[in-house]
Amino acid sequence: MKNPLIAACLLLLWGCKAAPEISKYEAGDYVVYKYYGFYRPVPIMLTERVLAKTGGNKLELLVEWQSGKEARVWKQFVTDTAYNRANNIVDRLVLLENGRETELPNRDNLDLFKLYEGTYLIAQHMPRLVKEEKLALPVGGGSCLCRVRTYKTKVLGMHATMTVADSEEFKWTNVSTTYKDIKGGLLYAVEVAECGNKK
Repeated sequence: MKNPLIAACLLLLWGCKAAPEISKYEAGDYVVYKYYGFYRPVPIMLTERVLAKTGGNKLELLVEWQSGKEARVWKQFVTDTAYNRANNIVDRLVLLENGRETELPNRDNLDLFKLYEGTYLIAQHMPRLVKEEKLALPVGGGSCLCRVRTYKTKVLGMHATMTVADSEEFKWTNVSTTYKDIKGGLLYAVEVAECGNKK
């Protein structure tokens, strides 16, 4: 004879597993990141904007990359889950060029990484955590309580200090990241220039 309490618990668990994650983003949300430092001569301005949200966690984003006279624009269609965010997984990738939309195959995420070229550095050594603290930092015209972690690593062939700030109060990815050489020279930096919602 089946235990009705166990059956009810199983139904509840199945329902929880089936329920999709609800994205924290809304249509009109946007962020502008600035990338600069020794690693490239001209800064990059990267704008990400949520064009539409459907089904609780299906997002259509417009991304604009600009550095001096260079520019590119594309759309990312994503299912906003913790796993997909951690692994940079997109459902579809569409390049916008001369008024035309071209869907990219994005095998092994290669097209996505090419589009974001210039916005990331890859450490040559596994970063070693040396300090972690909580600080209130300016973020896009406001401020957030951030977790700030400092690492020792190597990048661009040089020993470097990497500092990463993130915050549960900030909707987008990281608040900021910097790499500095052993003399304090700025090798790479990304920071939030602007964020908000424009519907």
